[in-house]
Amino acid sequence: MQNLPIILRPSKIKTIILALISAGFVGLGISLLEKNMLIGILNIIFFGICLLIFIINLVPNSAYLKIDETGIEMKNLFRVTFIPWQAVSGFRTKSIFINTMVVFDLDQKLLESVNMKSKTGAFPDTYGMSAKKLADLLNEYKSKFDS
Repeated sequence: MQNLPIILRPSKIKTIILALISAGFVGLGISLLEKNMLIGILNIIFFGICLLIFIINLVPNSAYLKIDETGIEMKNLFRVTFIPWQAVSGFRTKSIFINTMVVFDLDQKLLESVNMKSKTGAFPDTYGMSAKKLADLLNEYKSKFDS
């Protein structure tokens, strides 16, 4: 085990590649304006928003996963979400189309007390690790700190 807190950050290379792809599609949308105005505008708007999000993710401290004794703090697009170890019953991987992500099941007692609709959550990224490795790491810290 590593010294706490552990701060994991999304891969900058992956984010840069996705930003370049989005910029390419914005350029494609601009070239489509003469042929099909509606498709071109929709393309520019959608991929322009994607490009903006990827650029924001490149700003330091805009996205991370922090693991400490009390739980997990996830920050995405400057929005912070804290998940205490007691609220999670376990972490596992799940494949959705071609993407493997880490999902977690919320404790049934917590769901009943706060009227939450969903019993499963997921992380938006694997933070530079394989999904399996991240799930194993989180389960290891959960077993250590969950009282």
